[in-house]
Amino acid sequence: MSRSLSESIALALRHNDPNKEFIIERVLKQAKEKGLSYVLCKVSPEAKLFGNMCRQVLNEVHRARMFIRLNEVKERKVLYGEFLLEHDTIDMVMRHYTGRFPQHTIMLIIRPYVYISRGKEIFKEEIGDREINLPVVHDEFKQYWLDFYKNQYIPERRNMKLFQKNVPKKYWKYMCEIC
Repeated sequence: MSRSLSESIALALRHNDPNKEFIIERVLKQAKEKGLSYVLCKVSPEAKLFGNMCRQVLNEVHRARMFIRLNEVKERKVLYGEFLLEHDTIDMVMRHYTGRFPQHTIMLIIRPYVYISRGKEIFKEEIGDREINLPVVHDEFKQYWLDFYKNQYIPERRNMKLFQKNVPKKYWKYMCEIC
């Protein structure tokens, strides 16, 4: 594990486990009594659970970066997308996209909230289950990508096991390639 203990604690605090504070407390006690390497090498069951919590948070951020498809709002510099997050990782995802598209305002719909990022500020508004309809720019490049994808797709070679292995089912509805 190349992360420091403080970075790992910050990640574990983002996890949705209701017992995360208890686990972190136990890990800190073990680090004080038995040394830092005891915890970072995941020797105890608590340290393993702690490491798994950190890994799950980082994996969720990675999946969000891979699977969120941003669409441009017509006549505005706004990119929006919709996704499902289980942990408190929205600020990490928003920072990624605001760094990647600094000229745009990023809007992510993570039910029941919508998050809007302008520069370094992130605004949060509750929307519940309301449908959000935005005027979308017709993107030629998206159409080119879908045409390319359909041309490369050979029905006889359909490998759903590979697809299911690489893309979790809960993210299928967010991918334009399988619409």
